[in-house]
Amino acid sequence: MLQGLTFLTPWALAGLLALPVIWWLLRFTPPKPQHVRFPPLRLLLELIPREEQPDKTPWWLMLLRLALASLLIFAVAHPFLAPSDAPRLAGNPLLIVVDDSWAAAKDWDTRLAVLQDLAASAQQAGVPVAVAATSPTTRGTDLVPQAAQDALSRITALEPKALQPDRLGLLARLKQTYRDGGLSVTWLSDGLDHGSAGAFAEGLLSLAGGKASLDVIAAPAGNLPLALAAPQVESGRLKIAALRPPAAPEAKVVARALAGNGRSLAETTLTLGSNAQRAEGFIDLPLELRNEVERVELSGERSAAAVYLLDDRWRRKTVSLMAGSTLESAQPLLSPLYYVSRALEPYTEISEPKQSADLKNQLDAGLSVLALADIGVLPQDEQDMISAWIERGGLLLRFAGPRMAAAQDPLIPVTLREGGRALGSALSWETPQALQSFPESSPFAGITLDSSVLVNRQVLAEPAADLTPKVWASLADGTPLVTAERRGKGMIVLFHVTANADWSNLPLSGMFVEMLRRILDLAPSAGSGANKGTQEVASQAAFTPRRVLTGTGDFADPSPDAQPIAAAQIDSAQPSPEHPAGLYNRGGLQRAINLTLRESDLKPMGALPSAAKLRGIERAPSVALAPYLFGLAALLFLIDCIAALWLAGSWQRLRSRSAGAAVIILLALAAVLPPDSVRAQDTAADQFALRNTLQTRLAYVETGDAQVDETSRQGLAGLGSMLVERTSVEPGEPVGVNLDRDEIVFFPLIYWPILPDAQAPSPAALAKLNTYIKNGGTIFFDTREDGADLSSLMGEVSGATLALRRVVEKLDIPPLEPVPPDHVLTKAFYLLQSFPGRYERGQLWVETGEGGPSSSGNADGVTSIIIGANDYAAAWALDGRGQPLYAVSPGGDRQREFAYRTGINIVMYALTGNYKADQVHVPALLERLGQ
Repeated sequence: MLQGLTFLTPWALAGLLALPVIWWLLRFTPPKPQHVRFPPLRLLLELIPREEQPDKTPWWLMLLRLALASLLIFAVAHPFLAPSDAPRLAGNPLLIVVDDSWAAAKDWDTRLAVLQDLAASAQQAGVPVAVAATSPTTRGTDLVPQAAQDALSRITALEPKALQPDRLGLLARLKQTYRDGGLSVTWLSDGLDHGSAGAFAEGLLSLAGGKASLDVIAAPAGNLPLALAAPQVESGRLKIAALRPPAAPEAKVVARALAGNGRSLAETTLTLGSNAQRAEGFIDLPLELRNEVERVELSGERSAAAVYLLDDRWRRKTVSLMAGSTLESAQPLLSPLYYVSRALEPYTEISEPKQSADLKNQLDAGLSVLALADIGVLPQDEQDMISAWIERGGLLLRFAGPRMAAAQDPLIPVTLREGGRALGSALSWETPQALQSFPESSPFAGITLDSSVLVNRQVLAEPAADLTPKVWASLADGTPLVTAERRGKGMIVLFHVTANADWSNLPLSGMFVEMLRRILDLAPSAGSGANKGTQEVASQAAFTPRRVLTGTGDFADPSPDAQPIAAAQIDSAQPSPEHPAGLYNRGGLQRAINLTLRESDLKPMGALPSAAKLRGIERAPSVALAPYLFGLAALLFLIDCIAALWLAGSWQRLRSRSAGAAVIILLALAAVLPPDSVRAQDTAADQFALRNTLQTRLAYVETGDAQVDETSRQGLAGLGSMLVERTSVEPGEPVGVNLDRDEIVFFPLIYWPILPDAQAPSPAALAKLNTYIKNGGTIFFDTREDGADLSSLMGEVSGATLALRRVVEKLDIPPLEPVPPDHVLTKAFYLLQSFPGRYERGQLWVETGEGGPSSSGNADGVTSIIIGANDYAAAWALDGRGQPLYAVSPGGDRQREFAYRTGINIVMYALTGNYKADQVHVPALLERLGQ
């Protein structure tokens, strides 16, 4: 039991050293007064002068008072009694096996706390600890036991990964390390089987020559994570499917489609029936908005498996088809565009302009691809229209034919010889040609060649010095089959064969479909062809990682271990330590690698060996002993009071005053009874209001993260000390507020740090916040990100910025803008033009127009919302000696000074309003600027 005893304030135990002094002070007590009848003369005669000696305190009373002092000292130290694994671990090294896969990300904070408790128990037991993670890595980790303190540092550095665990691979390494001796094994499982849970548990028990003991910690089956299946496109809509483990009750989950800047475009609710493993729904968006979707996720699920990234292959394109000749509809297989339209139909919106005016309208609307089959020379007006469209970024796809063999216009990538080349005909001495492998620099790299594809006829390119870079595909004899050339921001691609089966059987093959899809990847999305260029074809042969997914589904920068992926392997690549899930770029092309799961991947962990002990992941509750110690001390104090009255002879006089004694007893009992048994005169809310109205205080929103909340408290305390030192403001200690529980009207300024997993406030909290804002309160949001750009409308944003948008989405706030040069914040106390914190690159945002009544309904004309990203609390935070707690970069102490000035200006602005905007201050400000 003593091994599970901890103290929140252990320094208070130093008071035990004062017990000898207390004993020395208490060992004497005044003598009991004599009771003498009044006869005064007799009394005077019996008085004998002598030196008075105090009586000694009875030993039992001394023991009682020393026990009372000891109880108070222990109670002030705030002891907690928590169950400990130290007795079980005594004697044998501890091996902690951790499933750090995506499935563990949902409750990772709880898992980390359990791991830290295990390491602390091992430290109490004095046994070494080894930590082994089941996710595969590029670098082998040391599995030899080490000091518990070192293992604790490694545990703190663990993070969930967007990977499936490799338990059996880890087991093989463990068997090489632990061959004999005793061993205690604790396996923190993610709760899923992954096809190897039983075999892995058997293998752990077989370690150390079969002498290992095994404890398995796993989350209950009802708390296992959900996953997102690969979306599909059906009838122009995104089909979304959510997966979960079997044998679960009915539930609902929201799937959201997000743009690259985190903006929510659409959402749908998926209903999982009782015991159902799959639920499907549709997201219906216009083509232009559907092309903006870069991420689909399950709301509330914090794992990489609940996120699916969409790349260029999902961008819906618009294609217009035109042919030089039309065949009868009764012969569709002979149509010049039949095979092209069938190949592109699943991935594009196809149209066929009937007149030149229709073509012009489509080009002006931002057509993605214009496909021309066997058109030799276009009319001049159409040439001009198409040429201008290509210059703006369009992609022209042309197919050869008899007309092109006879004459060509300038809209071709290479110069062609007149006439065509026939292979294998009666007048030719050559045989039909197959294709040769695609070069690595070609967009077709990685497509498997179809040996059955043969070319009977083609148009030939004139030899030229710049011909080779334009060739994307060639025949076996080296003559070009597909050539391309950039024109302005756009591109022209030419197949040197017909779009039907007249000159080759290429259009009949599946390889033709893949080639057209690769070309589609280079075209701009629908609606953007008039403004953006086609995707640049990079000369490098590999896709390099740009942003990777963490186990929690957030974006992060690639680690040094992340390797490029060859273009030939990108379509089949699966997440691995070398190729993590995320976004990969090759020039202007973008590919996504996702952690794609099936229903079978979500099977819960099966039966374990009988020798293994299974328990839940919940931490054992800790019992606070301080209330019991204070209660027992109050009871001993009552007994001491009674004993003192009895020794002093006052008890007899009090017996007749039973009412007074009853009052004393009731008061003492009230001190030891539980708080809920005695009704308090003032409620907690009244005490909170009284405490915060008697003195000006700054407040911060409690996030639930102990480290972040402590940093907020230390930061506001440090800022408060600077306010006392430099201004007339003397704020009290900062206050942490819970928006659902506490009233916030007492605070002029509330600092709100935003965590990546922060959720939108509850309706009650939203109503409280809107009232606070309209009554003149100021909320200071801080995303705590270096270089965050809150104005970004394109590209990925971090989790904290997304969380900020969730938080403020339903708040009644006006438009925001970066702090203007003449804003009151720039001159509220110090003259400032930048507002750094721990970082300096983030901008500070305020309401447009000084936050006046016309813009927000604000009562005092002061901006109600301030948004920053420079981690201001960390820059302000001081320790007990007044020293900074966190490093500030890149400006060091000078940047920290300006961070304090920023905080002082914000507080003064929140307290005094916009009086500095009055014209009466202009002379003084001009004088300061002149200095």
